[in-house]
Amino acid sequence: MPTCRGAVYLWGLNTVHRDVLVRNQSVRRLALGWGLLSVLFCVVAGWQSQRSLSLELSQQLQRQLPEKLALALQTRLNDEQLLQWVVQRLERDLDSFTAAGNLPLVRNCSVRVTQLMNDGRESAPGEAAGPIDVHWQIGNEPRTTSLLLDCGYNWPALILSQSLLALLLVIAAACLPRPLSKWQRNRIDELTGLGLPAAHARSLSTQLSDGQMPWFQRALHVNGGDLDAALAAARAEHRLAFDATSQQVHVHGVAIKLAKTPFFYYLWYAQLRQQGEGWLLNPPVNRPEREGAESLIALMEAHGGHAKSINDLRENGLRAKTLDQNRNKIRDELVSALGEELAATYLFESERDLKSGRYRYRLALGSESIEIATP
Repeated sequence: MPTCRGAVYLWGLNTVHRDVLVRNQSVRRLALGWGLLSVLFCVVAGWQSQRSLSLELSQQLQRQLPEKLALALQTRLNDEQLLQWVVQRLERDLDSFTAAGNLPLVRNCSVRVTQLMNDGRESAPGEAAGPIDVHWQIGNEPRTTSLLLDCGYNWPALILSQSLLALLLVIAAACLPRPLSKWQRNRIDELTGLGLPAAHARSLSTQLSDGQMPWFQRALHVNGGDLDAALAAARAEHRLAFDATSQQVHVHGVAIKLAKTPFFYYLWYAQLRQQGEGWLLNPPVNRPEREGAESLIALMEAHGGHAKSINDLRENGLRAKTLDQNRNKIRDELVSALGEELAATYLFESERDLKSGRYRYRLALGSESIEIATP
């Protein structure tokens, strides 16, 4: 008994440890996702802030600058000193302005004139948010002044705002139900096909493994739709348990009520399996075995077996025909309840005895998986 308690305790520790590992892995994945999203959002938000500011500045300059440039330069296009003075004045006027808003993501912006005037062609895309082109003309000749916006990031505001946004997104994503895999959808279809409501089917789809599903289906049928009993059977151990008091057998947690005499034959074979290799050689057709019947008679008498079956064994001994009939009855009952595939492990295996030429039989299940409860 202490060994069992120790095993249960260790199993509990292993389960807790596994759950902790799963939770830690989930936390690490969420933290990694939050970090990557924060970096991505900072990059996008910083670029978008500069671009928006560049577009806004371009609109303002397009409204105000063309007329002033035309007046200043219309008669002195070749005066290099004047051209240099205009460039310096523009850069000074546009130096160190900040973006509007209570929490700008960029700051300390300045504008550099890359070309005061050309023949009207737009500049090629450049650094940061791209060049700002202001179009104006002298007489009928088009001109373009190109400027480049350069801003520093407001790192505290940028990191804080985008990290918070990323965190909210990660939390929202974690709270959303996970998308169903093809395997889960098929499992839900199986469960709803058994008559379970869709909500129950979705919940159970992640709880039942491929090996547990057939047992759940059979147990649900045997127990008249009892969901708790079906789940218990699906999660039960690979075990064959006999209850001599109720004359019931529990196969992988599924309770099966056998007729009285086949139950005692089944229990008798289980006792033989626990006592050794468990093989029982069928007696010759014309010579029943009387000595071998004594243990079966004692078992039936101790637990309320049929008097007629007891008397038949006492008078005629073990007969091959009777043994065959009861094994067949046991097989029919288990296959009826569980189906051929699930029942096979809990039935009999046979082999020919080379010395006598007759067959011998035993339960296929190992003794460590057989449990017998007797008062």
